Amino acid sequence: MFNSFFWNKIFEYDFSKIKIEGKKKKICTNIFSFDIETTNLIKYEDNLYEGSSYLELSKDIDVEFLSYMYIWQFSIDTDVFYGRKWSDFRKFLEFLDNKIPHKKIVFVHNLSFEFQFLVGQFNITDVFARTKRHVIKCRMLDYNIDFRCTLMMSNKSLKKLGEDYLLDFQKLAGDLDYNKIRNSLTPITEKELMYCIYDCLVVYSYIKFELKTYERVDKIPITQTGHVRRELRKRIEKNYSYKNTVRKAINTDPHIYNLLVEAFAGGHTHANWIFTDEIIKNVDSYDFTSEYPFCIISEKFPAKEFNKCYVKTKDDLLSCFAYLLVVEFTDISCKYYNNIISMSKCRNIRGASYDNGKIIKAKSFEMTLTDIDFKLILDFYNCNYTIKESYFSVYQYLPAEYYNFVLEKYKSKTELKGIEGKEDEYAREKANFNSIYGMSVTNLIRDEVIYENRNWYTRELTNLEILLKLDDEKSKAFLSFSYGVWVTAYARRNLLENVKKLDEYVIYCDTDSIKLRQGYNKKVINDYNNKVVEKLKIIAKRKGIDFENYEPKDIKGKKHLIGLFEKEGKGKFTYKEFITQGAKKYAYKDEKDEIHITVSGVPKTGAKALKGDLNNFKDDLVFTHEDTGKNLLIYNDCQSYNVVTDYLGNSEERDDLTGACIVPTTYVLKKSLDYTLALEQMSSKRAKYKEII
Repeated sequence: MFNSFFWNKIFEYDFSKIKIEGKKKKICTNIFSFDIETTNLIKYEDNLYEGSSYLELSKDIDVEFLSYMYIWQFSIDTDVFYGRKWSDFRKFLEFLDNKIPHKKIVFVHNLSFEFQFLVGQFNITDVFARTKRHVIKCRMLDYNIDFRCTLMMSNKSLKKLGEDYLLDFQKLAGDLDYNKIRNSLTPITEKELMYCIYDCLVVYSYIKFELKTYERVDKIPITQTGHVRRELRKRIEKNYSYKNTVRKAINTDPHIYNLLVEAFAGGHTHANWIFTDEIIKNVDSYDFTSEYPFCIISEKFPAKEFNKCYVKTKDDLLSCFAYLLVVEFTDISCKYYNNIISMSKCRNIRGASYDNGKIIKAKSFEMTLTDIDFKLILDFYNCNYTIKESYFSVYQYLPAEYYNFVLEKYKSKTELKGIEGKEDEYAREKANFNSIYGMSVTNLIRDEVIYENRNWYTRELTNLEILLKLDDEKSKAFLSFSYGVWVTAYARRNLLENVKKLDEYVIYCDTDSIKLRQGYNKKVINDYNNKVVEKLKIIAKRKGIDFENYEPKDIKGKKHLIGLFEKEGKGKFTYKEFITQGAKKYAYKDEKDEIHITVSGVPKTGAKALKGDLNNFKDDLVFTHEDTGKNLLIYNDCQSYNVVTDYLGNSEERDDLTGACIVPTTYVLKKSLDYTLALEQMSSKRAKYKEII
């Protein structure tokens, strides 16, 4: 049950329901949530038009994008208050703070959006964001309120939150027309009001779900990865053996730190150029089962700080050591159809030819590499090379506590799947398991993102600050960044060793999956899977772990061995037809003749644009807003004064300083390097130590 009230009912509210905890620092432990609905406008030659008219405008004309809040909702547990004006919200908060002067945690789903409106009205401080405009938390100084983002906490939409965690309240859909111009005078129907109120109630239900695990609202981790970090940190809090082991693997030398940052790369995503534009029939797709966690428990990692050595060739590399290498390649050319060197990871490139962001051949370039990647490149390319710098560490399996933690999470996720009444626990364990890799590469040494005077900017860390943060990581001894660098290297190797053997049959691959045309040698897949079984049995015996822990059973008694290459789909072939236009751009027809797409930046509903024919998945295909429902968010940090007339003729003066205008947008399919480069360049946004050469 819930109650909804107009905002002034706060003056009659029963504050005996408010709970305060804490001795020195008191905090209100009720669940507060906040949400707004906004109207979108385009101003052209002093006239205002609906934001939905954006696509009808010429892109050459000068327009201003405007947005205004027309209803706000604020909940105290299941009591939801709403109002129409910022001035009313200010009175509401003043009374609330007078009654509850203690700290209040207010949860907002996608805080970045509401933040853009709040900063034009209130004194917002202590903004924490990892990138510009992506706010994780902030503080409203005048009313002792901390805002926290539930989207960052959960990495799920409001709709998915309700569905995955079986929340008491589910997001309502389709009851609010966002195309109509509205203001605070626009009447709101009961149905529209319920749509608004439920957005707060879903957030309330989610926080209530989190409180099953965490003791009170201020203890809930502020990011999805934070959940699993918190759990592991608690396990090893007093485990000094674990901390001593990890501490030895953490590098504080700033040059080594820089090399690790340069060597870190994400998954391999690439389309085989020989199949671009071609519809391939009867395609099989194989996925690795939990590839990153598999690498964590099946491989050895750098266990000591890296020290300088003087290796000159591949033959000098010993299997017992991990190596960090700076290599110059010359006269290099790929031996296979599938090119694997990302140009974004190279320096000083001369005379290169490219395949969708990957280097086919080059006169020369330089890279920082792990020994895993170095050997892969030598397998794929003919070249000459010079090892300009080399450093070594000892290879060892990861600490037992971390190793067992990963296995436990895999077992729990597998065994909970499909159990009636355990859907929320499964969703939690699945999210935690999927965050394990991210936890190993969480970036705590990054340039500071600052919001000040309605401006965003980035302040680079000083060398001293980086050194202090490196020392702090070593002192805490939670995980070594080198673990994450090697995890992705192993995952790329596992994928690309199969790509090399199946080269001319590989149509497309993405991090942990590979799509193949018929005629491929299935023995390659089987041999790899046999190798996985053999490797895990050896490790299980060596560590004294029951092999069943690597292959837990689901509710139906089926075993799921971690790390296997498994065929996707239940039909004879995964896809009846498949076509790709490059990285993160493909479409396929399933066994039911239904068309699906995967295009970066385009919702799955965009498949409608193909009109049932994969031949339409070509350059210049336009995914319209009608096909996708995709919108563009345009920030305005200095809005002009306007008189806003709603769709019913009600006029209102508005002087809101800031806003975020949502307008419809289209997407045109192109073979472009932009996405591939952006994707890979995002993999190492750590702050760099400024070395004197």
